[in-house]
Amino acid sequence: MSHRVLRVLAVAFVLGRATLASAADSPSVDDVKAAESDFNHGREAYKAGSYNEAADYFESADTHAPNDRVLELAINARDRAGHLDRAATLSELAITRYPSSDRLRKVAEPLLERAHTELLAVTVDCTDACTLLDGERIVHGDAAAHRVVYLSPGDHTIRAGWSADRTDSKPVTGKAGDTVSIQFTAPPLPKVEEAAPLAGPTNPVTDNGPTVSPKPLPPVVFWSGLGATVALGAITTWSGVDTLNNPGKDKVRAECNPTPKSDCQSLYDEGRNHQTRTNVLIGATSVVGVATAVIGLFFTNWKGHASGDASAETGVSPWVAYDRGPSVGATGRF
Repeated sequence: MSHRVLRVLAVAFVLGRATLASAADSPSVDDVKAAESDFNHGREAYKAGSYNEAADYFESADTHAPNDRVLELAINARDRAGHLDRAATLSELAITRYPSSDRLRKVAEPLLERAHTELLAVTVDCTDACTLLDGERIVHGDAAAHRVVYLSPGDHTIRAGWSADRTDSKPVTGKAGDTVSIQFTAPPLPKVEEAAPLAGPTNPVTDNGPTVSPKPLPPVVFWSGLGATVALGAITTWSGVDTLNNPGKDKVRAECNPTPKSDCQSLYDEGRNHQTRTNVLIGATSVVGVATAVIGLFFTNWKGHASGDASAETGVSPWVAYDRGPSVGATGRF
């Protein structure tokens, strides 16, 4: 096939995606993107003369988004690679899938005429649609109840596959020009064992012992944190008041203005120290308060050994009043 024909088919493939998209069983957007990527790789490989690689890409594109033009390219690539058996098998698939395509018949029928004299033809029937493998090689095409596969003369093993990892295989042997028929019966689907009902409430266990509650902390941890927050808040409030009153702005102003006296520096330093103490206490109170709120909301098991929280029963969070977090403190500036 000339590069000019390949380019024409490339354009036809892209245009053909619109037809596929309107079909009831159209491929997904991801499948179409994957098919286009495989097609482009296959086209480059074909131009470079890597026909076996090109055929693999074309077959992959056809798997993602079935297309008669791509299947035609796969047939030609297999033929140019010297794989008459695989080209003939694809030809049978093409005629079965697109029986009204004269273009595909012109490509497929000469290959099938050669295959009937040079290869072993195997007719495969499955009770349920199956996929096929020749040894470890996948036979291209969707799962089907009837396929014709062409193999090189000699011994082969045909394997059929179904869902749930069900498989069956049969040996096949023959010489050039022979036709062999084999049938596969799909094994029954494996039974799914139902879990026995529990006799009553249990504490589920694993190999490592009882499961750990998603909220592992007892309420006492929260109440301890809340108590610490309140205590720190009270101390912070006292410190703020003390900062404002001891030594107090008026006393410092009297000692330092307009002319600094002997106690000016000591009183000023005392006021600054009280202010620093108050600021540290405000920060500590905020940290403990936020940590306590987080523990109460996310880590405290309020139902004892049960794994839920109070909202599972009431529908309202027990901490709705704390949705902004507790805040206790006093501020003062010397």
